[in-house]
Amino acid sequence: MKPENFSELAALYALDILDEPDCHLVEQAVLNSPELKIELVELRNAAGAIAYSVPDVTMAVDLKQRLFQRINSEPSIEALKEQATQVTWKPYSIAGVMRGILNVDEEKGEISCFLRCAANVRFPQHGHMGNEEIVVLEGDLTIDGKLYTTGDRIYSFSSTIHQPETQEGCLVFLKTSINNMALG
Repeated sequence: MKPENFSELAALYALDILDEPDCHLVEQAVLNSPELKIELVELRNAAGAIAYSVPDVTMAVDLKQRLFQRINSEPSIEALKEQATQVTWKPYSIAGVMRGILNVDEEKGEISCFLRCAANVRFPQHGHMGNEEIVVLEGDLTIDGKLYTTGDRIYSFSSTIHQPETQEGCLVFLKTSINNMALG
C-alpha cells in the first residue's frame, strides 16, 4: 500500500467510517509497519480530540421542560386508536388500503388521517413536499428496509423519498403534506 493511500484510509479508519474490506487493509498495513502504527495512533488521538475542540453551547434553561411538554402533548397510541374508530373510512387509491381523514389543513398544506392496509400492500415510491409523521397503531410497516411495529413513530423530512410496505397489514396514523410526488 502506498503511504498516501494509507494516510487517506487511516484517517477514515480513525473516524470509524471505513468499510470492512478497507479496515482490513489498514490493520494489515499497521501490523507490517511500526511507522504506520504510530501514524494511526496520532490520527486516532486527533479524531478523539475533535469533540473537545468545539466550544460549549449553553443549553436553554427551559429546554428540558419544553421537550417533555412536546412529548406529553403527542397523542397516545390508545387515543389515536380511539380516534380511528370515529372517522369515516373510504377506499384509497391503492388496492387494499382504506383511509379515514381526521383533518385537512389547507393553510399548512397538511392532512392528518388513518390508513388501514391489508397484508402485502406496497405503496408506490413517492416523495414528500413537507415533513411526515407516521405512528404505527397496529401491525407492521417497513420503510427503507427498517421494520416498524405497534407504537413506533417515524418522522421523515421534506424531500424524503420512500416506498412503505406492510407484510401482515397495519393501521397507521399519518400526518403529511397534501402535495406529495408519485415517482413510480
